[in-house]
Amino acid sequence: MAEFGRPIDHETLRVADYVDIFRVRGPACAERVADRVIVEEPVTIMVDRVGSFTVMCTPSDIEALAVGFLYSEGMIRSADDILALHAKDDLPNVIGIEIREPAQFGIARNLVVASSCGMCGVRNLQKMLADVPACPHSLQVSQQLLLDVAEELRPRQTIFALTGSSHAAALFDRDGTILAFAEDIGRHNALDKAIGKCLLTRQVTRGGGVVLSGRVSLEMIAKAARAGVEVVVAVSGVSSYAIAAAQRWNITLCGFVRNGRINIYTDPTRIRLENNGRYAHAG
Repeated sequence: MAEFGRPIDHETLRVADYVDIFRVRGPACAERVADRVIVEEPVTIMVDRVGSFTVMCTPSDIEALAVGFLYSEGMIRSADDILALHAKDDLPNVIGIEIREPAQFGIARNLVVASSCGMCGVRNLQKMLADVPACPHSLQVSQQLLLDVAEELRPRQTIFALTGSSHAAALFDRDGTILAFAEDIGRHNALDKAIGKCLLTRQVTRGGGVVLSGRVSLEMIAKAARAGVEVVVAVSGVSSYAIAAAQRWNITLCGFVRNGRINIYTDPTRIRLENNGRYAHAG
């Protein structure tokens, strides 16, 4: 991988652009103003002797995105499987990665992963479901901790404050300490970035949790399961397949975690209720 030699330049990355818009504030009242929109650009991950993956994303933390993407796809098991990680000299937003044992993945040339799709690169869904083991049951947290980490998400969302258009993901430990935070136009990309940051800094994700700003679908649970995350906390809703996958991988899935309320969809036993409360069954 001699052609990949330049370090990644964080200063050249953009997350928001100014555009001219007409803003309507009432009947017959419109004005032309400058507004900021989130940047969506292609970032190409070139995996030596495997192929290239072009991810539509917000071009920040792109090395963490690349590492998290490869981890979520099962191409690496840890940061130790990365032999080299560089930006290409003459092309922006291109990351070159050399990994151990690349031959087993075959060739995946010019695969494009949209910002709204988190499993476009998974070639065999059933194989992935079988290969990822169920999470252990090692985590116990209070309901207040889950509410606190959800509240802590919004103040960190600087791109959302600028544009109103980004998703966020934050991995946290059993004490509620945020280990890694990331934003992106895509929900899946934000989670990959956060996972990638933990891999690059050698922080353990297993036995912890993740808080997400957007809805939870199968892809998000799959990424959490591979990272060994036991509790998924979402400010928004969840899908039926996400619930089924969380049950399959022994993950506690919570949605609509805001304003003091929590919807627990799977395995409530990891969550301690306040005032010695108990889980009641309706009917």
